[in-house]
Amino acid sequence: MSNELPDSQGQREASPLDEALTKNKEATEEVARAADDLAVVHAVLDTKLAKGASDGDVKRAVAETKKVEERLSESADKLEQVNETLAREAARGAR
Repeated sequence: MSNELPDSQGQREASPLDEALTKNKEATEEVARAADDLAVVHAVLDTKLAKGASDGDVKRAVAETKKVEERLSESADKLEQVNETLAREAARGAR
């Protein structure tokens, strides 16, 4: 049984579960990349602060953490959409 549904032109369209899975995979990759970026920022800050960081170094680190925060927020939004889709589809399947 396919998880795709025919659209009005007879082509296959991804099911809500397929879409949820795709979004979940994307979000997982984004969260992993963000975690890696945060680890780098932490290492830089840890090293720079130990040596006496300049204002420019700190400003760059803060700017980078802001970018990572935005990426994590977007990922969280995608995961919330996935959760809603999965809950809706699970409720449908339970009927």
